Amino acid sequence: MERNFKIIVSFLGKNYNGWQKQKNKKTVQEIIENTLKEVFKKDIKLIGCGRTDSKVNGINYVANFKLETKLSPLNIKNALNSKLPTDIYIKNVEEVDLNFHSRYSAKRKVYRYIIALNKTPFLNDFAYYIKEKINIKKMEEATKFLIGKHDFKSFQSSGSNVKNTIREIFNIEIKKEKFFIDNDVNILIIDIEGSGFLYKMVRNLIGALLYVGKEKIQPEKIKEIIEKKDRKFAPPPVPANGLFFKNAKY
Repeated sequence: MERNFKIIVSFLGKNYNGWQKQKNKKTVQEIIENTLKEVFKKDIKLIGCGRTDSKVNGINYVANFKLETKLSPLNIKNALNSKLPTDIYIKNVEEVDLNFHSRYSAKRKVYRYIIALNKTPFLNDFAYYIKEKINIKKMEEATKFLIGKHDFKSFQSSGSNVKNTIREIFNIEIKKEKFFIDNDVNILIIDIEGSGFLYKMVRNLIGALLYVGKEKIQPEKIKEIIEKKDRKFAPPPVPANGLFFKNAKY
């Protein structure tokens, strides 16, 4: 009898062209599917909860696959982890209802962005270093213009043919913390929770919030950018290396 397995994956994005399988490009989906084939001796289609850009990391990325097997979820987890490269790790495997679809069943998705406020070699692959002084209070003021249901066309990069650009942002949290390896280093962690995101939307939103933080634009300018519905009026995106898919909510 066919069973449906939900997996939670952590991965470092720097060696991959995102999650989704692409021709002649190394992706996380392709590596896990190849490993599933190695374990089960058959082609297994893996369904991811959404695309991620090249170099983006995953903390609790959700995927699922259907398969006839007598192996327990724990056995599947251990079998996959024994063969996967060290930059991909299956945190959990559980059997779920056959109707569960990691993408279409998701109600909310959460992304995390990390900014280093001091120079450190430890965060080169995981954070965007900014030498300018950042006004966090103004960034927090600007978030109120992003919360809610809006047409986020101004924050969608070219390269997508999505027709409906309306999305809902439920919450944006900005917190400053000491970096646990080196307490002389301060980091800014920005979590954005939404119904879904357009192509490069999270990186574009963070880019706009940082323009506010650097006091290049005022917080209320964000409202104006949304109303323009045109990408050319929005600030440039931040790099992919500081972005993490944090989790999906079902």
